[in-house]
Amino acid sequence: MTNINIGINLRPWREERRQKQQKTFAQLSWLALVVGLLISVLLWQSTKASIAIIQDENQFIKTRMTLLDKEIKEVANLREKRQQLLKRIEVIQKLQDNRSVTVEIMDQLASSINSGIYLIEIKRNNNQILIEGHANPSQAVAAWMRNLKKQPRFNEPVLRSLTTDDKSNLTHFDLLLPLRDSKQ
Repeated sequence: MTNINIGINLRPWREERRQKQQKTFAQLSWLALVVGLLISVLLWQSTKASIAIIQDENQFIKTRMTLLDKEIKEVANLREKRQQLLKRIEVIQKLQDNRSVTVEIMDQLASSINSGIYLIEIKRNNNQILIEGHANPSQAVAAWMRNLKKQPRFNEPVLRSLTTDDKSNLTHFDLLLPLRDSKQ
């Protein structure tokens, strides 16, 4: 047998394979680039849509907050009006209570007064009454003070001044009459 040396040239086959791999690589690179660009565009569109949705939600929230601020101001105004009305009601109730107290005070003053006492001026200052008057005889003032002390609306009367006028034979008196608290 003869040795025949058959030489196989692998170079073109390797070269073809290398070209084919380069071509495949280039195609895959272009495909990856196109897919990457598509994904980037899709992400950009998605992000843009998300931003638009968030901006719409923010605008909605701002609108609702504006409405809520208006409602809060209305509630504050209503509360203020309510407080003013409650104060008015309180003043009216005090006046109503005071009206009956005044009538009661005048009734007790009239029922306690004895003969010989002439009242000139009656002033009420918070929880006390200032009374100015004349008496004839002067002992009538002491008797009247005892009668006042017995009344449920009055505390112990205080005689501030007692002067006698010799010409008219009248005794001028100045009396402080503290009121009892209506809750007692």
